Amino acid sequence: MSGRDILGGGCESWKVLVAYCATSVKQLVASFANDAQASWGVLLRMARKTTPPLPFRLHYIREWAAKRGMRQADIVRELDIDKSNVSRWFKGHLPTEENILRLAALFQCEEPAELFRHPDQDWMFRLLRGRSIDEQERIRRTIEAAFPQRSAA
Repeated sequence: MSGRDILGGGCESWKVLVAYCATSVKQLVASFANDAQASWGVLLRMARKTTPPLPFRLHYIREWAAKRGMRQADIVRELDIDKSNVSRWFKGHLPTEENILRLAALFQCEEPAELFRHPDQDWMFRLLRGRSIDEQERIRRTIEAAFPQRSAA
């Protein structure tokens, strides 16, 4: 039985199926965003040693390096790895699990999942971590009341 028989259609049905699957994967990854430990684990299982560059980056290694005042050469020296690896990471390739752990330690992250959040947004994650949904909502409302959106003038 072919996919055409299952879907009862031609090329358009396949496009719909592919779009649905892509959306489901995006939703799955997004749902893990609140569970930091699970999110980086899922991303690592998706990675291979020679991952092609993605149209978007899954990590913020470049930003974490800048936040810590480090250049690619500093990372190469500190981790004692080939400079081509670091160059690929800065272009968006995923490091191996071992290197993610080493980078997290180098950047003084509490957990490796922090590499998958922008360092400037990390304070918000730490503030909300471990709080109930009600507390998170109260915090959001308080911040919005203190800093209302300005209308575009």
